[in-house]
Amino acid sequence: MRHQWAVIQGAAMKLSLTVEADTVNVLALNMGRIAVDIDGIDLTDLINVVCDNGYSLRIADTPGKLIVETPLPPSVRLPGLCCSTAHITCEDNAILDQVTLQHHDGGDNDWILYTRYGYLLRLNARLYPVLELKRMGLSKDCRRLVTTLIRRYGIDILHLDAAGDLLPGFETFDW
Repeated sequence: MRHQWAVIQGAAMKLSLTVEADTVNVLALNMGRIAVDIDGIDLTDLINVVCDNGYSLRIADTPGKLIVETPLPPSVRLPGLCCSTAHITCEDNAILDQVTLQHHDGGDNDWILYTRYGYLLRLNARLYPVLELKRMGLSKDCRRLVTTLIRRYGIDILHLDAAGDLLPGFETFDW
């Protein structure tokens, strides 16, 4: 029997769907992707649900390639991530708070924004955002978080939120 795989990029989209199937096999791939082998469902229904969410889905004979795509060009998409402010120190919080209070005078408030429960960092608004964070005095742990997330997930936006999830493998601070 020939299997057909649908590869879904988990970080790029959220998709909720209820499936009644004979068997469902999930294979973890790299970079947050999963391959799903669903036996006993109508593929047309699955494709329609994905397309209704603004994505296109192609069916592959083998897992491994990126199959789910968005019709938007990469230049208009802003990949981002939201995580807890517990990943930054109390001193980092104070620095970011001070930065967001600056008025538009060429300061840093055009790429670091206060969100009431945390901060939104527009990392693509600076050529070397981690060096800018170092210049501002942010901790090594904060800069390591940003560097790792940029390299691992290619993010352009980081939302540090008080209600955000803790990321495994990163330092946390109780303040």
